[in-house]
Amino acid sequence: MTSSTPTANFTFRQVERSDVDTLEGLLFTSKLSLTINKLLFKNWPNEAVQRRNYRSALEGLDFDNSDRESLTVVDDELGKIIGHLALYRREPQTPVQDDIECGQSQAASATEQADIPDFFNADVLNAVIEAVGELSDPALKTKEHYEVVYIVVDPAYRHRGIGRGLIQHVITKAKAAQVPVAVSSEPQSYEFFTKLGFEEVKSVDMDLAQWAPPYSGFGLFKLMSMIWDP
Repeated sequence: MTSSTPTANFTFRQVERSDVDTLEGLLFTSKLSLTINKLLFKNWPNEAVQRRNYRSALEGLDFDNSDRESLTVVDDELGKIIGHLALYRREPQTPVQDDIECGQSQAASATEQADIPDFFNADVLNAVIEAVGELSDPALKTKEHYEVVYIVVDPAYRHRGIGRGLIQHVITKAKAAQVPVAVSSEPQSYEFFTKLGFEEVKSVDMDLAQWAPPYSGFGLFKLMSMIWDP
């Protein structure tokens, strides 16, 4: 599928499995500027490990699931992949489903904490897992909604309306379905989502200085859950 784009020079299309190699590199490049990752991954930047980690996430997107949409943005002139969006449609949960998921989540979290790969800083990873749990909105679980899982644009192509075009695509779908859109925002994307009408629901502060050498410039890092309502 090809959809309308911010300019005539870019095309949005469905992700193909052959895109994964390029998208892996795109995620790696975009995450290099994320401050917390410099402490999360040992032997920074540990490129091979990071690439393997992002590839695993991409391969787990389940491209054939009708409740999930993955888009690739292509530079028409160069044929180069320059952006990516992963979108999930979440169905409302019953209290029983919520209890089951909560139990599964707690069990998975315990397993993850007991079996953390040695390329991660365990304390930082556990703090991230805990923060993600705190950001979860119980009220949202009872509503049908969209969730933006990934949105990434090649740094060389930013500020050209590509990211805005991807989110406008999501908002158009959400308006048609009359459902909200949820996203977990890192600090550098907070202003981007705010300008597109998203509002902060919750936030969690982590003091990165506790895991960094003294006087190295690390301080508070904020993760936020945000929502757009039709």
